[in-house]
Amino acid sequence: SSYGRGPTLRTALPSKARRSVTTICPAMAGGALSVAREEGGIAILTLAKEPVNTMDINFWKELLATMEALEADKEVRAVIFQSGLKRNVFTAGLDIKELYMPSTSQERQLEFWTILSKALIKIYSTPMMTAAAVKGACPAGGCALAMCCDYRVITTDGSMGLNEVQLGIPVPMFWVQFFAGVVGPRMAEKLLQAGDMPNSPELLEIGMVDEVVEGAEAVLPATLKEVRRWLKSPDLGRIDTKKELRGPLTERWAAGIGKEAGTVWAACSNPETVASLAKVLERLSGGGGTKKAPAATSKL
Repeated sequence: SSYGRGPTLRTALPSKARRSVTTICPAMAGGALSVAREEGGIAILTLAKEPVNTMDINFWKELLATMEALEADKEVRAVIFQSGLKRNVFTAGLDIKELYMPSTSQERQLEFWTILSKALIKIYSTPMMTAAAVKGACPAGGCALAMCCDYRVITTDGSMGLNEVQLGIPVPMFWVQFFAGVVGPRMAEKLLQAGDMPNSPELLEIGMVDEVVEGAEAVLPATLKEVRRWLKSPDLGRIDTKKELRGPLTERWAAGIGKEAGTVWAACSNPETVASLAKVLERLSGGGGTKKAPAATSKL
């Protein structure tokens, strides 16, 4: 279990170390992710895979390895996820090529879904406090990452949601469960079945985010302020409380990765879904067909 750190109490760094120090985890060398250390045991994990943080299998492998490294470091008490992209996008979601049947296989997609799920479960269940500093658009896979965090801040121009059904793909079963746990069953029914992407005011109203800030430059400072407030308390009480809140779904999710992957494959191999994804790939490649690698994803 990710809660294995148990009663270890981590405190703020000594005063002489209270400054930002940028470090790169060994697993991230040459990758799209970087980690900066802030005073008080806070790690800022920046996602910077231009142009839109496309979440392919290598992205998820890197994210999982980074989370494992941070969790193993007893000085790290909290992790903040932010986008380092030039544009106002947190991440455009999963890479469609990982789901488009002509460009993948059932074996490859199972590997992809397993790595993706392990990374999300790690974020959802880690004893570290987690927060998402979201600038701009945050659809589908990015929304899943953000909603696995303990706290979410978004910019006024932001939007977020799980919109998979718009392409004929069911929202993954465990994504449905954590989503409903945040917004409630009835709101989940409406948003997920319509594939809606609420904007910032509505996100705040329904509890999908906890704070809205004016611009991209304000999102990290606001997130840091709240994270530091949480870390004023010793870690043990928060860790055990989080385990009580999230432990049951964590266990079901870890045990059900294969079943969920099977559901996703069944949908992605359906001819109607294949045709829908082909149109998206063609549009993203500028109308030049599906062979050209798209510059973005379709918000999955």
